[in-house]
Amino acid sequence: MNSQSREQTDFIVLGVVLNKEGRVMIVKRKKKEITLTKKELIWVFPGGKLEKGETREERVVKEVLDETGYKVKPLKLIHLRIHPETLKIIAYFLCELEEENPIQEIKEKEEIEEVRWVNPEELKNYFNTEIDSEVKKILKI
Repeated sequence: MNSQSREQTDFIVLGVVLNKEGRVMIVKRKKKEITLTKKELIWVFPGGKLEKGETREERVVKEVLDETGYKVKPLKLIHLRIHPETLKIIAYFLCELEEENPIQEIKEKEEIEEVRWVNPEELKNYFNTEIDSEVKKILKI
């Protein structure tokens, strides 16, 4: 496997989406991913694999829309890291809603079971891996 095809399979963009009330969007996955330390990734920030020929920003907009029905605008890259539990390269983007309500049905129904808005301090009740330190700073947790 060359490095270019490896990046396509291992480079993930995630949207850290906040609403007007300061709540953050998370999604519940139907297909559970098991980490290197045998933890199940069930609740996650919406996102997906970067595809060839598109920017990280284009992909995060598409993934959030397909997984949640919400149209978002990426504001800035929060952090880029190799996730210690999966060894995938993760780009976290701070995103704002372009519309307060979903503009379409969830396209990824085979992947996403539920979309939920939670207070940032509640993320520890949903995530079972460590939240990125720069994401924690943005969310003030």
